Amino acid sequence: MNNPEDIIISQKANINRLARQLKNVGPKLAQKLVDAGIDTPEKLKALGAKEAFDIIYADGDAYGDYNAAYLYALEGAIRGCDWLEIPDSLKEEYKRYAQHLQSRKGK
Repeated sequence: MNNPEDIIISQKANINRLARQLKNVGPKLAQKLVDAGIDTPEKLKALGAKEAFDIIYADGDAYGDYNAAYLYALEGAIRGCDWLEIPDSLKEEYKRYAQHLQSRKGK
């Protein structure tokens, strides 16, 4: 398994597996999770949505922004539900958290 092609195939298999196992998680988010070493649902659950978000979006998304939608997706993945089913109070908490991170961005 030291062949670089085998490693790439194995990593893609991990990404696809994780995307299938976790609700709200597509290939791009699964890639970010695997790249961060969060390669099983159990690891995500152990970290929680905020800590996982902090790890994979330490510098924001591709545009440098902090989007609460990613927190919703992670929380839904942990709970095994659609992100729309997350309690509004928790969504508000996540929205405030993302806004806080965004406000610190320029400092």
